[in-house]
Amino acid sequence: MKRVLAIAWLTFSEGVRMRIVLVFLVVLVFLVLRMPFALRGDETLTGRLQNFLAYSLGALSLLLSLATIFFSCATLTGEIRERTLQLVVTKPVSRFQILLGKWLGVNLLNLLIVALCGGAIYGFAHFIRSRPQQFERDRLQVRDVVWTARVAARPETPIQEMTAAAAEFVEQRIRTGEIDEAERARAMVRRIEELRNRWRSIENGGARPYTFRGLAPPEREDTVIQIRYKARGIPIPPLEQLVIGWVIVDPQTGAPLQQRETRERTEETHQFLLRAGPAIHGGELALLVYNPYDPAGGTTVYFDGDDGLQVLYKVGSFEANYVRALLVTLLQLFLLSGVGLFFGTFVSFPVACLCTCAFYLSCAALPFLLEAMGVGVQYTSAAADPYGPLGPAVRRVLVPFMRVAFPDFARFSGARHLVDGEYISYALLGTCVVRTLLYGGVLLLLPGWLIFRRREIAEVIV
Repeated sequence: MKRVLAIAWLTFSEGVRMRIVLVFLVVLVFLVLRMPFALRGDETLTGRLQNFLAYSLGALSLLLSLATIFFSCATLTGEIRERTLQLVVTKPVSRFQILLGKWLGVNLLNLLIVALCGGAIYGFAHFIRSRPQQFERDRLQVRDVVWTARVAARPETPIQEMTAAAAEFVEQRIRTGEIDEAERARAMVRRIEELRNRWRSIENGGARPYTFRGLAPPEREDTVIQIRYKARGIPIPPLEQLVIGWVIVDPQTGAPLQQRETRERTEETHQFLLRAGPAIHGGELALLVYNPYDPAGGTTVYFDGDDGLQVLYKVGSFEANYVRALLVTLLQLFLLSGVGLFFGTFVSFPVACLCTCAFYLSCAALPFLLEAMGVGVQYTSAAADPYGPLGPAVRRVLVPFMRVAFPDFARFSGARHLVDGEYISYALLGTCVVRTLLYGGVLLLLPGWLIFRRREIAEVIV
């Protein structure tokens, strides 16, 4: 282990002296120092804080990713090119220990930079947060929407009632001979899905109750929760403005407690704040959503998907969430350093950088690549398919490969969760560990080691 740590320390020292790493570090420091005073957002304190967190953490991830790619690709290929590695391999140290030591050295430097820059970003974020608020709503948004850690609760689906109604419906169709007994299971699934879509819909002039359970009690009298929704009007309403009424009712008596009406653009995500104290009773929130009657015909309100209607409430602190966000960034750097060293075991520095950058871009743009391939799209003809008649077969092979080979950096984005005040769960962190740390380590220490141990470091001259 001492040999591994010695190589790690030498690699760390090399990274401190490397000019390209210093260039990225200087640019990062300049951006972090400049952003708190340059970014204004929508001129509210919430906008300034969210913009600073998004851009500063984004710059930290991007610049450190590029620095890690160049450093990890250069540390091994440079020693092979300059023949300094010949002095190392003559010592009682294995190729495995060399790779492991270099990987630890690269990430020791990453850990130091992330800790220092992360502390500076937190300090500036706390400075922005302490600025005077323009109005009370801005203060509540900073405290309960940004500087917090929240989870999203979905309304409780009456699945038992839906299953019973679907069973009765299917049984009646079987008795009348409309469907065959062999189609019972498929008909049940279709009917439950129809009832679920109907439960998400509110017709013109109608109303529907939604119940949320398991919510944490509010900490203060003025604590607020956030209602987030994505709804569309069928057909599209005039000017694409969808009007929805919201009533918070007492879950025991049914008496209205709070009421408001929203007029927002259809098919987009919107949110608004409500006082949590009067709304949550025993961890339960009862929400009555109504579609105001339009004598001209109106539209049907449809909440799009399982996440079409959510309640976001606090479950943790911003500081703990911030540390987890930095860990997610650090885990991505662990992966990139492993990939860079892997390519450095058998190709030159420029080729290793090109391959690792391509890998990084593929991970960052994976959702867009899958969308471009037509994932989740039903094509009516082969002419509309980007791959022609072979489209289904190509996606059946290529899509699983891409999802396994390229971790989705958009999904494992700590900054995105942090800006919205969303809780970064330990389950997500564990998944990120598997998809980044273990993936990069296995890639480097298995195929990378097998290639490196068979590579001739010096030409034998007789």
